[in-house]
Amino acid sequence: MRKIFFLIIIISVAAFSAQAAELKIGYIDFQKIVSQSEQGKQAMKTLDSIENAKNALINDKIEQIKKLEEELTKQGAVLNLETKEKKQADHERLMMEYQKMRRDRDEELKKNEAELIQKIVLDVRKLLAKISEEEGYAVILNEAGIAYIRPESDMTDRVLKLFNESSVNVKK
Repeated sequence: MRKIFFLIIIISVAAFSAQAAELKIGYIDFQKIVSQSEQGKQAMKTLDSIENAKNALINDKIEQIKKLEEELTKQGAVLNLETKEKKQADHERLMMEYQKMRRDRDEELKKNEAELIQKIVLDVRKLLAKISEEEGYAVILNEAGIAYIRPESDMTDRVLKLFNESSVNVKK
């Protein structure tokens, strides 16, 4: 709400200033840049490979749990009390390990995603600063806080193209 109020004030002040006729405002769809840029696609591949590796470990733990549950089901009636209690304790331990592995995976994925997206954000901001300086944009907004803006103010595709080109040049 404060962002919208702040934007309204900025635009209102600009509208009344002598330079209002020259005020250039653009916007970008940051989600589109992240999802369609080469750097964003690479980040998603990295996250997918981390998730797949963690899921393989979690699936191994699930198999251990299933195997132990089958043993308890099939042999539960014939096992002596001490062995049965030990297997039940093992089952509880495996379940706790499984839950911890899932939490750790989720936390690691969130952390890695935040780091990878933060790098993209910084790179896009540098590119936007350059575009703003070269082309005289006073404001470049992210689509998230905009109720309406004319489609010709959308810079997303152009920024995406330049961002991909700059990513290729950095790799060389």
